[in-house]
Amino acid sequence: MNKVALTELDPRVQKQVSAAESQLKTNPQYAIEILQGILVRNPGCIEVRRLLRRAQKTVLGTKAGLFDGLIGGLTASGIAKAVEKDASAAILEAEATLAKKPGDINANKTLAAAGVKLGFPELTAFAYEELSQVDPKNVQHFVDLANTWLVATEYDNALNAADAGLKLFPGNGDLQEVVRKASVSKTMKTGKWEDKGDFQSKLKDKDEALRLEQAARTVTDAGTALEQAAALAQRIQSQPDSIDLYRDIVRQFISAGDLDSAIAWLQRGRLTTLGRQDSSLERQEIDLITQRFEKTIATLREQLATNPTAAADLAKNEKELSDYRLQTTASLVERYPNDYSFRYEFGNLLLQANRLDESVQQLQYAQRNPKFRQLAILSIGKAFVASGKFDLAVEQFNLAKNEVQVMNDLKKDIIYELGNAFEKMGRTKEAIDEYKIIYMADSGYRDVSQKINRFYDSQKGPTA
Repeated sequence: MNKVALTELDPRVQKQVSAAESQLKTNPQYAIEILQGILVRNPGCIEVRRLLRRAQKTVLGTKAGLFDGLIGGLTASGIAKAVEKDASAAILEAEATLAKKPGDINANKTLAAAGVKLGFPELTAFAYEELSQVDPKNVQHFVDLANTWLVATEYDNALNAADAGLKLFPGNGDLQEVVRKASVSKTMKTGKWEDKGDFQSKLKDKDEALRLEQAARTVTDAGTALEQAAALAQRIQSQPDSIDLYRDIVRQFISAGDLDSAIAWLQRGRLTTLGRQDSSLERQEIDLITQRFEKTIATLREQLATNPTAAADLAKNEKELSDYRLQTTASLVERYPNDYSFRYEFGNLLLQANRLDESVQQLQYAQRNPKFRQLAILSIGKAFVASGKFDLAVEQFNLAKNEVQVMNDLKKDIIYELGNAFEKMGRTKEAIDEYKIIYMADSGYRDVSQKINRFYDSQKGPTA
């Protein structure tokens, strides 16, 4: 499916679209009927799709469905399967749903996924625009929209989407990263190269032009990635303080699967003036070293079946990974005490290490940030359960349960842990009441079905 501009449609169809647009306020139902027919014949015309959605919202309203959030997590795999099977058919099904409920979250997610599958970024962006309007409290919609335009090299649109998101979510790291990438790319594309001819003509060396052009594309081949890394290494020799070059070479080594080289170059980049001030580079270094540990651990686990002696190495690497994560996250908390993402991560690592009092302290700090509040409260409750403070755990779980309004995976986890705490206190009836809440929404969640069935079986009297 290719994008079709409104001006590319048959002139008679353009007149029909104009007539429908003129009826959006006075007779929106008429506009819907006209635009639906045009869209079926011209599915690549985003302008028609946008006008149709306006008309549908005028008639039916803009709210998301009451149970959209409840079932969203359950249908993600279904959306992916439907799009993979037949993206065009998935679009038609999504439009049928949106014709009844223009704010349907899963239908818009289907359009977004189909746009990706068909290589139609305008459709994906349109769907994320709708999602950001219907569900504006979810920052991920803005991040997905901005990244869609970034990948499509529509840098102004990416910047506009990121700016809109940052107004609602100031300081969001993902949106700030899009702004950085889009700004740099836009500068390279339209900056100093516009005064004297096209980009290629300004480069004396044609091989250099080809290399730079290739570097802007997504690298999927490891050999190509290593070639690009070698070229970047030469450029770094002449620009040793360019943090962007270090970021690029790290990306190439990651694409090539060479984590050791990626880490080495990242550590060099952190020694530059800007690198010393950028906490995101430190975060990336920790993530890459963690990935290297995890890769080693995965390999050792595979070897266990044929080589039992690998168990010792496996245990050693697992302990080293645990110690490394604790040590580095503690250091981040010490140096960035007001970054609650580090507090939240450190608290959970301490919980895993059974350092419960320390864990609670860090998680109590983390809950000051609205983004981590309910998650931190949930973890605090788990720490109280682990230390046998069941009454305090129940208080935490009830607090988190009341704050999460939608029955999503987080709320199901909170309710499950609340039921578990009641069980450990011997309050079976209250535990079952909590499990029933999950069972009515998602009977396949964890072992809730078994718990409910065992309870009812225990209530049955002896047969006559």
